[in-house]
Amino acid sequence: MRDDVLAAGITINGLPIMLKRDNNFGMFGMQFEHLDIYYEDCVIGGPGAFVIGIKERSQFKDATRTKLVVEIAGRTPQPRIVPAQAKVPRVFCS
Repeated sequence: MRDDVLAAGITINGLPIMLKRDNNFGMFGMQFEHLDIYYEDCVIGGPGAFVIGIKERSQFKDATRTKLVVEIAGRTPQPRIVPAQAKVPRVFCS
């Protein structure tokens, strides 16, 4: 589905929420470690695609606002320099 959406010219951005939460056993842990990397390598795509990760509850409001403002304004975030070898996903995408 992702490839179909990108082929249609739609840009996919990401807002991965990586808050640690308490499970029933009193232990803290995340369901998916490095969710931001998964989004970068496997989810986002298209011109100007970006990820804004949330790792603390205090970041939620600002990150969500920033994502919406950037999308609505049609602004493209500054491009990142990505090493050529990074084209191979750093995580399993399936």
